[in-house]
Amino acid sequence: MKYYYQVVTTPTADTPGSAVVLNFPDKRYLFGQVAEGTQRACAGTSVKFGLMTDIFLTGRLEMSNVGGLFGVILTLADGLASAAANLSEKQKKKEADQRQQRPKQDSAEGKADGLPISQPGSKRIAQRGTLTVHGGKNLTHLMATARKFIFRQGLPMYMQEHDGDSLAGQRGGSPDPYEQPTWSDQNIKVWVMAVSPESHSLPKAKRTRKRSHEEFREEDKAGVEEKKAAALAEQVIRQNVVSNMFNSTWKLDALHETRLKDVQMPGLMFVRDPVTKDLRRYTGPTPGGRTPVPDITVLVRKPWPGANVERIPPVSWNEDAISYIVRNHNIRGKFDPLKAQALKIRRGPDYATLTRGESVISEDGQIITPDMVLDEEKVGKGVAIIDLPSRAYVENLVNRPEWDSPTAALNLEAFIWILGPGVGDHPKLREFVAKMSHCTHTVSSPDYCPDYLAMKEVAESTAQMAMVRPDNYALPAYDNVTVPQARLFNDPPTKKRAPLRPLEPGLIINMEPTFEIDESEITPRYDPRNAKEKLPKAVETQMKIISGQEETPEFQDKLAAFRKDLPGAGVEIITLGTGSSVPSKHRNVSSTLIHAPGHGFYLLDCGEGTLGQLKRVFGTKVLREVFQNMRMIWISHLHADHHLGIANVIKAWYQANYPNGVPRTDVIEEDMSKILRDKRLFVVCEQMMTTWLEEYASVEDYGFQKVTALSAFPEQIRSGIYETSFVYRHCRADGTFPGQREAQSQPKTTKLRFQDDSDPLSALLREAIGLSDILPSRVSHCRGSMAVTLVYPDGFKLSFSGDCRPSENFAATGRGSTVLIHEATFQNDMAGSAIAKKHSTYAEALEVARQMQARALLLTHFSQRYQGTVAMNNGQSSQKAQDEAGSDGSASLRTKDVPDDEEGLAEESSPQLEGSNEDTGGVIIAKPSTQYNGPYVNAFDYMRLRVGDFPVLQAYVPAMEMLFAILERAAAESAEKAQQQKAAKKENSKLKAAKKENSKLKAANKKTQETEKTGRAGMFRNFNLIGDWSANRSHKASASTADEMDVVTQAEKPGKAGTSGEAGTSGEAGKNRKDGKAEGIEGVEMAADRSRKASVSSADEMDVVAEAGTAQKDRNPGIIRRVGIRVEEAVNRALTASASSADKTEIDVSIEKAERAAAKAQLAREGARAHRNAAERAAQASIAAAEKVELDVHSSIERAEAAADKAEDAGKAARAAKDAADRAAQAFASSPDEIEMVVDASNERAERAAERAEMSASRAARAEKRAARRAARASASASSADEMEVDSEAGKARRSRSPRRATAKRAGKTSASSADEMEVDTEAGKARRSTSPRRAPSKRAGKASASSASETDKDAKKPRARSRSKSRAGGGESE
Repeated sequence: MKYYYQVVTTPTADTPGSAVVLNFPDKRYLFGQVAEGTQRACAGTSVKFGLMTDIFLTGRLEMSNVGGLFGVILTLADGLASAAANLSEKQKKKEADQRQQRPKQDSAEGKADGLPISQPGSKRIAQRGTLTVHGGKNLTHLMATARKFIFRQGLPMYMQEHDGDSLAGQRGGSPDPYEQPTWSDQNIKVWVMAVSPESHSLPKAKRTRKRSHEEFREEDKAGVEEKKAAALAEQVIRQNVVSNMFNSTWKLDALHETRLKDVQMPGLMFVRDPVTKDLRRYTGPTPGGRTPVPDITVLVRKPWPGANVERIPPVSWNEDAISYIVRNHNIRGKFDPLKAQALKIRRGPDYATLTRGESVISEDGQIITPDMVLDEEKVGKGVAIIDLPSRAYVENLVNRPEWDSPTAALNLEAFIWILGPGVGDHPKLREFVAKMSHCTHTVSSPDYCPDYLAMKEVAESTAQMAMVRPDNYALPAYDNVTVPQARLFNDPPTKKRAPLRPLEPGLIINMEPTFEIDESEITPRYDPRNAKEKLPKAVETQMKIISGQEETPEFQDKLAAFRKDLPGAGVEIITLGTGSSVPSKHRNVSSTLIHAPGHGFYLLDCGEGTLGQLKRVFGTKVLREVFQNMRMIWISHLHADHHLGIANVIKAWYQANYPNGVPRTDVIEEDMSKILRDKRLFVVCEQMMTTWLEEYASVEDYGFQKVTALSAFPEQIRSGIYETSFVYRHCRADGTFPGQREAQSQPKTTKLRFQDDSDPLSALLREAIGLSDILPSRVSHCRGSMAVTLVYPDGFKLSFSGDCRPSENFAATGRGSTVLIHEATFQNDMAGSAIAKKHSTYAEALEVARQMQARALLLTHFSQRYQGTVAMNNGQSSQKAQDEAGSDGSASLRTKDVPDDEEGLAEESSPQLEGSNEDTGGVIIAKPSTQYNGPYVNAFDYMRLRVGDFPVLQAYVPAMEMLFAILERAAAESAEKAQQQKAAKKENSKLKAAKKENSKLKAANKKTQETEKTGRAGMFRNFNLIGDWSANRSHKASASTADEMDVVTQAEKPGKAGTSGEAGTSGEAGKNRKDGKAEGIEGVEMAADRSRKASVSSADEMDVVAEAGTAQKDRNPGIIRRVGIRVEEAVNRALTASASSADKTEIDVSIEKAERAAAKAQLAREGARAHRNAAERAAQASIAAAEKVELDVHSSIERAEAAADKAEDAGKAARAAKDAADRAAQAFASSPDEIEMVVDASNERAERAAERAEMSASRAARAEKRAARRAARASASASSADEMEVDSEAGKARRSRSPRRATAKRAGKTSASSADEMEVDTEAGKARRSTSPRRAPSKRAGKASASSASETDKDAKKPRARSRSKSRAGGGESE
């Protein structure tokens, strides 16, 4: 069994974590840090998530290690859902076909419980798999915090948490407490180690903040058991939340009644018409507004499970770092059939039972255990995956008791070290590595691995665009060589590091069948500085044209007009992520950085991987300054692709501004003015996002105590006029607040406004955040979605749409914006998809810019289906797209991460719900009569654009379009070539495997042939003696072939003899039959012994037929072509095909059938001896009648040839028997039971083939006998010396084609008579059939056909005698 580890990521700016995949044929396991960028890195490799069932997280539970976990889980869930949907479609199609075939039964069988079977939701699809995530304490809480923005169905999720206390409780007693692993399945055993930092760090069980007097009093009242029960109950709540996130039965179309005052806004509400009883939209006062709501009941959509849980119980920080020892199960030894035979174990099922590890009863009643017939098992190989985030963990790791365990540390082959900065130079670690020098030590760490470009595709396109517009595109910051990497906040390490081998993506650590490091799959590092790439000539020509146009007065006047009175002309926009939904090779998910000189940096949305994108754009030195001047992060809505990177960005900001940290305290700062004067990072968002920041703060200390999270609440004062208030919740550093576990409790809040001159906090707010105003607008996308307009003190106005349908309210709020950044997820021909998924098209974004009267437009958030570029023309929607935009597009309103169950949602059957919404804004439909006339540009990752340069960059759009078209064609060709190479490589692997297998078969065949040759040597010595004796007698008798055949015929049927010589022959044959019985039995027993060893198959009958034509090699090529060559080749193939099977399998045969076959062989031998005696007597009287015999023989030539054709029919029957033997050989790969069944069937077919061969030979013999009798009546003299010479030559020719060459040569040299040759041939045929290598897989088939082969041998020789006579008489004529 082959299994191996493959490196997925090592620490870079793009992929800050270290991860490896353990590959088994049936499963995948992910070990390490599933950090941001893991999913994106896997997109360009062979790593697939389809067979992944377990994820083992290493290190501390913090977002820098698990930031990519949510994306990986979503990808896995979507893959399973897609597979389930395909299965459901196939089932529906199958059911539809069945209904068409049975229309009368359609109505009865097509429904179940009143619902059509094919209706979605009527039957749940069976789960294809589950996912278990293993990690440190608080893992379940971490996953539960995402309940508001992650929802999937069909993926049962399980969380396995480990900490020092829980692992200690699982250990066994002495002598080895680690004898049992922490976790295991059918492939591996896993021992989990929770390593705590040294004593100067906080103990793992200690709370990280001071507790209030109220909490101390509660602890005094509660006993230990009560606390355990409470902790267990809280954990159950979290586990239920996670279960409902990924495997609930919630449906989108469910409505339930609730009091209007209890409805969570924003939400879509219905009331039932009292007259028609139909549902209609509720449009009255809503909760949270200025107008009191009526006391009525409304119908709302039942919230999906995540929305039902307002809060989850908090947890305490935990600093344990998780590591693993992984070992595969011991591999059982090979089954030894010789041991099984010696123990008298029945072949077949008992063999299979023993290989499965079960005991059986032998034939003599003994209990046989598997270890009695199996070779020694192979001990599993272990790998230690160790994650040490800092130097504080080293000493506790090297002193772990697992290293002294004879079970946990057994057969360790390798270490995979995942080390934080500065850990590799710890002296204790170097000593431990030296102690474990018998293992291979590999490492993934920023101190050992360089900051190479992990995302090659986007780096390539950026390098190309940098040649077109170096002012807007620059090479990403990277270093393929230098180690240790430049650090953002820490001091550089020393150079005395432990001698560890650095890992690289693609590197394979093979574990079985042999341990080795395989570097053949390592991903080459891309170096754009040395790539020596050149722009295509067409692009260079286009650039020259554009450069010339820039110098024209018309363009300069247009540029001057744009820049005139342009506020914020020096503001720089850096697009960090421009893709939608999920990260891809070319585009990361949403994030845009605004640099307003004199005010600071403002981040609009913060998807996964934003911190890595910042590192690529600025480098470590400049990025430190960026964080020190960052003022605010705006989150447009709670979708994973817009905010999952925020925790890492906040932590980086915190480390840059507070490099020595902040003392931990449980004191809650309630003075808002002090908060606004403090150095803080503002996060402005919807309230659900604020809740997530608070809940995650109890998992990791990521700097939340220095974050000012403001929840935006835009309120409509009157039609088209909104006023926004911002609410701050006063919490501790871990996100908790007093009385949090009590129902309906809330923290203290402070409400702020930007334009409230009566409140002194407004001025402090404007000064702290650097903005004059923030104007949010609710838009149609998902619950809580908002667009925003940022107003700067110098008049610069920036509007950002987030994700939304075109909105009139947003256009009105942002009217007169300097720059509009608007999503353009879909091109114009996909307007229907834009409506269904609540996004905007390219033309719709242009129309919003026109209505907003924005000075410039930047388009972003493109669907990942547009890997390269999007058409940049100012075309409007086609009529079809306009029709789709004007129709109800709510047929499939689902977002990427959560079901869209709130605002703007309308059923297909409710057309009255179309139109504008006071809360969400009306939908704008682009009209072909209007156009946006300002400059607009498409965004790309790593692009930097100053506001005053919009027209310049737009002028270069044709060159960039041409460049991307060329790049896309080249990429497509490269992908096709890579696919072809992959296919060729796969085919070569198959050919190599086939050649290897063929070599093994040849070796086995050669071994079999050598054994057979050794066995034949003794047999041929006996044959030579018989041949010499027969040759001497032939010289004396000078018997002709015709006379011999005549006497043979008379000897076979004495009752029909016409002369006294014939009667005498018959009588003597009967006497010889009795006298030679003992000798015949002895010979047959010897042949049977050889048969059991060499395994003759029924294909030997074809060998006999082949010999029938060998004597005519020179004078009758027609017979050779029809019989000899074809059959001999078939025999050779049969021998080769069955040799390996004979070596491998021996099957019991029927003793009764073997005895019958042996009896037939005895009779054949006795008849041959009678023929020989009769031939000797007939030879003395044959000389005088030679001439007459010759004439008679001429007349019987045609009948002889007809007999030869019938002999060929016998050969065909023998080939059928060979096919049966081949099928028996092919059945070897199946179980012993199947082999026995196949061989039984083969035996029956072989017996039937042998019977057909006997019938054909009998018919041929009867024809020959009639001709022989006529020839015998004229025979009176011996044949001449010339006839003897012809006979001698014919014997040589026949023996040259026969494997019995030694006997044939001696018989030829001594001019053996045909009678003696027949005896030799008969003996050789029986022995040959006894020594063929096919008897092992099909003894019954071989023995049953032995007698028919002997008779065919005798009968087939008769036409050869006539043919030799004809050849002599006719001067060697042939067909």
